[in-house]
Amino acid sequence: MTDEAEPGLHLNRWGDTSDPAPKQRGIRQDACSCFDQSRPHPRARVGFHAERQDTSAQGWRHLLELIDEAAADGREEFRPLTGLSPQERRQIITLPPSIAQLTAVKRLVLYGSNLVRLPPGSGP
Repeated sequence: MTDEAEPGLHLNRWGDTSDPAPKQRGIRQDACSCFDQSRPHPRARVGFHAERQDTSAQGWRHLLELIDEAAADGREEFRPLTGLSPQERRQIITLPPSIAQLTAVKRLVLYGSNLVRLPPGSGP
């Protein structure tokens, strides 16, 4: 018998935005500290992500399909993360330019994503 504690799951306090907890143990939970200002003195240096989006990844292609579906049905709320597997979610670091097709969307829920940048022209 071992004294090592089994790693615990951290539940998502905003469970309606994506899965409340990973269904499988061992799925890495990404933690970004590029803008960690929790250390008061000296202030941490801000870092920016240089990764490029892999547009051949399954998660990217699946997101494009979800965007097309949402644009076709004219929904007002878009929660793409609930339609992606945890592995697919990790593959999305940039929203595609096709997100601009979602002109009827009033609420875009991306909590818990790995997004590091938005496409140009995606703002109001």
